[in-house]
Amino acid sequence: MRKINEMIGFCGVDCGVCGDYTAGTCPGCRKTVWPAEDPCPPVGCCGRRGISCCGECADFPCEMMRGFYEESESHRAAGERMRQWHSAKEEEERVHP
Repeated sequence: MRKINEMIGFCGVDCGVCGDYTAGTCPGCRKTVWPAEDPCPPVGCCGRRGISCCGECADFPCEMMRGFYEESESHRAAGERMRQWHSAKEEEERVHP
């Protein structure tokens, strides 16, 4: 199984271009333990599903994240990153069932 870079959020955003991360208001979603009531939907959803990113989800792209992946250039890049991750996961599962 592939391992995701710790500077890529659960949603696929590169922390280096995330305004919250660069402003110091977010330590990076992989660098802290988040409370169950965390306001970031992908953190909670991925945690509940036991997956490392949205691209590993069988429901990708879900209704909750479709709009997010259209909000900005960094979010569009995140969506593309997760689409590639999802495609690679499907291919891996097809080759090694």
